[in-house]
Amino acid sequence: MWEEKQIKIEAIKIQTSDIGNNNKLDSRWKANYPPYGIDFPKGHSGRFTNGRTFADIIGQILGFDEFIPPYATATDDHIIKGVNYASGGAGIREETGSHNGDRVSLDKQLLHHNSTISRIQKNTTFLNECIYVIYIGTSDYITNYFALLPTRKYYNVSYTYGLDDYADVLAQQFSRQLMVLYNLGGRKIVLYGLTQLGCTPYAVKNFGYEGVPCSHMVNDAIYVFNNRLKTLVGEFNKNKSDARFIFINTTSILHEQEATAVDTQLGAQPCCPVNGEWACSLNSVPCHVRSSSAYFDFLHPTEPTNIAIAERSYKARLPTDVYPYDIHHLVQDTTKPQVPCYFIFGDSLVDSGNNNNLESKWKVNYPPYGVDFKEGYTGRFTNGRTSADIIGEFLGFDEYIPPYDTADSEQFRKGVNYASGGAGIRDESGHHNGERVWLDRQLRHHKYVISSISRDTENTTFLKECIYLVNIGSNDYNNNYLMPGKHYNTSDMYSKDQYAEALKRKYSRQLRYLYKLGGRKIAVFGLTHLGCIPYMVKKFSTQGKPCVDSINDLIDAFNNRLKLLVAKLNKKKPDARYTFINTAGILFPQGEVSLRTPTCCHLTGEWACTKDSVPCPMRSLYTFFDAMHPTELSNMAIATRSYKALLPTDAYPYDIYHLAKL
Repeated sequence: MWEEKQIKIEAIKIQTSDIGNNNKLDSRWKANYPPYGIDFPKGHSGRFTNGRTFADIIGQILGFDEFIPPYATATDDHIIKGVNYASGGAGIREETGSHNGDRVSLDKQLLHHNSTISRIQKNTTFLNECIYVIYIGTSDYITNYFALLPTRKYYNVSYTYGLDDYADVLAQQFSRQLMVLYNLGGRKIVLYGLTQLGCTPYAVKNFGYEGVPCSHMVNDAIYVFNNRLKTLVGEFNKNKSDARFIFINTTSILHEQEATAVDTQLGAQPCCPVNGEWACSLNSVPCHVRSSSAYFDFLHPTEPTNIAIAERSYKARLPTDVYPYDIHHLVQDTTKPQVPCYFIFGDSLVDSGNNNNLESKWKVNYPPYGVDFKEGYTGRFTNGRTSADIIGEFLGFDEYIPPYDTADSEQFRKGVNYASGGAGIRDESGHHNGERVWLDRQLRHHKYVISSISRDTENTTFLKECIYLVNIGSNDYNNNYLMPGKHYNTSDMYSKDQYAEALKRKYSRQLRYLYKLGGRKIAVFGLTHLGCIPYMVKKFSTQGKPCVDSINDLIDAFNNRLKLLVAKLNKKKPDARYTFINTAGILFPQGEVSLRTPTCCHLTGEWACTKDSVPCPMRSLYTFFDAMHPTELSNMAIATRSYKALLPTDAYPYDIYHLAKL
């Protein structure tokens, strides 16, 4: 990845990624009040969402320690790293959004960019290496072409143009604006296609029909424009050989599945109470679980939706996500990863198929698991990628780290995934369901891999630069301490604190053994709040609350000790870097959840999806895929904030991005 000083982001967009440029304008296009920013570290900054925009998240993935500042407040010290020019209500066309007051059109944003360049007191050739992100056009449709009465008096384009002609006019004007950006030094330019605006709560309310989840009229218009935009990207790449333009298919990313009417309508409900055309009511209380809403207000996505857009813009999952390539490949002249190798230890949360050939009930190599994974049902305990898969992508690996069960000696040098569903820190955890590979055995497998590498490679010091991810411990509670009876007696032997202490001591020995085997950059994941997973909510009494508080207390006792253990290991092993990832704080920031439905798939038995069953169409609106394991979207949230922390509480003492750089 480029060093931070070599990358710059210029953000030219509409309100989807406005971060405060409208705050001091005479305009109704502003969101600098609660509940906007409820999940953002700096509160209501002017972002039109509950947390980060997708541009914020892309910036974090690219390695920026701070969010790119808005043009309205950017200082000379700030602009050298990038500027966000986005303005709520702005359009490709100058008049777009005028009925709601001031906004900064795309032409004016380009003038601001020219002004920014003139303020840079150094050689500006580095601008050719910057990333330029552009998302604009939503307002040209929603508040211009499809303007409602009485605002239609401001706009006449729907009387002047048919859908095809309007898309042509927009594309022609956009092409001229992109040429201006090119002439100002832009060479790596990311153009976002519009999402299916006909599925926003605004369009469903104003243009929809009863029983129909989306407005096909609006979506048809967006489809035409997106096709023009993709063609435009191809033309620029052909005619400007020194530039790289890419198209991000936001529609593919957010609406790849054909959703049922019921699910889409539920997903299209805004998270906040809306006042007027589209905006959240001032100081209103939004939905508690933002991950179960695709939209925060009537037009703008929630942070979990922005995570999905950002993550798949940066590293495409499907060929249809991007054209001709993703941001990861646009940024990098080479595909060399940030670290030489990546080793994964753990349980079903990061297992990629090690149990497939075991005599075990701890395996999921059948549909609907893998329904959203490009290779299908591989043995991953989710619908798509695990958090470890996504972190690997962020680290720059083009291929997923192979499971130990199938990895060959040629693959060992880049890393191995040893994780096993049902495995624990303790050897006996999970044994009632058959074979699994507990952590001590995973470490023995790693010792064999290291020996194999040593035989083939004279110098193995590179192993000290690798990332070692360890995510284990859930089964020591779910399938041991909280399962008293003939299989396990730990709850009779230990109190809550005694068990947490015993687990920590054994885990400490295992982490020190990993150090002995050459591990120096070790990310230790804390446990999520198991009292909130559907399996536990069903099995134990919640006493009218969303989660089982007594179980979460057990987890907190262990996590607190784990964080202290990381600090102790860093002190005792000064040549090593251990870090703690606060999974509970990332996945359940409010401390508890209230799920719309418990699982995305139909269950057989205690926790697993029924073989060949049809899962929920809108996986992006569910926290859990089965009764124990998160959906890919939840894994994205864990991975993005593990890799680049949003809050100081996300990682201690540093996130994986900084761990890799040490």
